[in-house]
Amino acid sequence: MTMNLEATDAADEIRIWIIEDAKRYREVLAATLNAAPGLKCEEAFGSFEEALPLFESGEVPDVAMIDIQLPGASGIEAIRTLKAMHPGLHTIVLTVSDLKNTVFDAICAGASGYLLKSESPEGIVNGIRTVVKGGSPLSGPIANMVLNTFKHVPSATKSEELSERELEILRFLADGMSMKEIGAQLNIARSTVDYHLRAIYQKLQVHSQAGAVGKALRRGVIF
Repeated sequence: MTMNLEATDAADEIRIWIIEDAKRYREVLAATLNAAPGLKCEEAFGSFEEALPLFESGEVPDVAMIDIQLPGASGIEAIRTLKAMHPGLHTIVLTVSDLKNTVFDAICAGASGYLLKSESPEGIVNGIRTVVKGGSPLSGPIANMVLNTFKHVPSATKSEELSERELEILRFLADGMSMKEIGAQLNIARSTVDYHLRAIYQKLQVHSQAGAVGKALRRGVIF
C-alpha cells in the first residue's frame, strides 16, 4: 500500500511507544510508524507490566499507543495509571473494540484518542500527529457513536445543573487526577473537593467518580 503521509521536520520528531500483545501486529505497526516522516517508535511492549518499569524510571514518550485487551492489566487500567504518573502523556487507544462502554471507559480513564485497528496506516499516523497538536483523534465509527450519544442526551434538569467549580472538578477527574491533585490544582482543601464531589454525586444521581465522569460525558456536560 502506498502511504501519502505528511512530512514532519526531524527537530519535531514524535517519540512513540506501543503496548500491544499481538506480536505480529506490534511489529507491523512499529515498522509503519518508523517509516513515516517525523515519527519514531522507540519501544514496543507485549503488556503494560512489561512497559511499566520504563515509565517508572522517568522515561516518557510523546505518545503511547495502547490496546484495550492486554494480558494482565487492561489498556484502560494502563491509561488510568499512566495519566496519574505522567499527566502530559498523550495516550491513544488502538483496538478492535468499538463497544460504547469501552469507548467511554477509555475516555474517562484519560485516553487522548480512540482508533480502531481497521484504520488505515495514514489514519493512524495522522491521528498521532493530531493528538500531539492537541486534538482528539477518533476513528469514523467512534466519532459517529460519540456524536450520536450526545445528540440523543436529554437536557439537564434544574437539579442536575452543575456549578463552575463542580464542572472544573469533573474535568480534572476525567483527566485522571486524584482528589489530592485536584485540591492542589485549585488551591482548596481535599475536604472541599470532597464536598463538591458529594454535590456532584447528588445532582447526577451517581455513587462513584467513574460514574460521575461517565454520566457527564454521556450528557455532554464535559468534553
